[in-house]
Amino acid sequence: MPAISVTGNFSNLTTLRGIDMVIHHAYDQRDKIGRGLFNVRESTQYQENTQTVGGVGLLQTKLEGESINYSSMTEGHKGTFTHVDYALGMRATREMMRDELYGVMEDMAIELAYSANATEETILANHFNNGFSSSYTGPDGIELFSAVHVREDGGTYRNEPSSHSDLSKTSLEAGLIDFRKNFVDGAGKKLAIRPKYLLVSPDTQFTAARLLDSSGNPTVNYGGSGDSESAINPINGLGLQLVVWDYLTDTNAWFLLAEKANHKLVCYTREEFNTDYIYDFDTKDYKISGQFAQSSGWGDPRGIYGTSGSS
Repeated sequence: MPAISVTGNFSNLTTLRGIDMVIHHAYDQRDKIGRGLFNVRESTQYQENTQTVGGVGLLQTKLEGESINYSSMTEGHKGTFTHVDYALGMRATREMMRDELYGVMEDMAIELAYSANATEETILANHFNNGFSSSYTGPDGIELFSAVHVREDGGTYRNEPSSHSDLSKTSLEAGLIDFRKNFVDGAGKKLAIRPKYLLVSPDTQFTAARLLDSSGNPTVNYGGSGDSESAINPINGLGLQLVVWDYLTDTNAWFLLAEKANHKLVCYTREEFNTDYIYDFDTKDYKISGQFAQSSGWGDPRGIYGTSGSS
């Protein structure tokens, strides 16, 4: 049985006059980052599927009089997204609703909306938090960040560094090079995917800001080693945007993402968050519920790069 807000539980709080300030919903909520990173798509069925298709290789030399060699597209990896319902309810007695003086009970719908936002952010961030674990795999049977992602033609490519390290000028430059070199299509042709976002936890935000915003060498005066202070910072001119996500749990991990059109992180919305309420006939209790339905993950790991850091 769900917890119930009853008069007795609030006898010294919201049912008596003389309270100068009831501290409830007095703080700003965190920004919703996840939907800004994921491709959000509507769904009208209980499950959605994605399918990768590989291309063909390079053209071959054709000598005079010889026949052209023919190739074909290759079917790749199928991803299945089964939607999940998320719900929570709150309940207050008729007496509580009647006698409460400060509007706390009237805010139950708002509280459920805050909870829904935090739930979605946690779900979406966990794709990164679990991105290095083989217990959480995608359409090619591999975790999100791996050195052995399977191409449609059977080859492999990687979207993590050969050696993981914390965010620094050296590691970020290496990651940017990896990002440009390693993303190829299903037949091995190089793709023109470029990183747009540097995604970090709050613990790494100041290091990230120095690396992106400094026009000079960002390692000088910050315990690093490198060129003189007058040396330029080539990272500064690449147009990377810093995104700090409070729901990332690994303080050493950091990630590079292409713009949405060039990666396949996806969040399917089957049912937007909504609330419903009813008055129980026998008890006269006020009951309110909130729920939404969605699924999320990645249809393909290209355009997403990450490292778990040095530890």
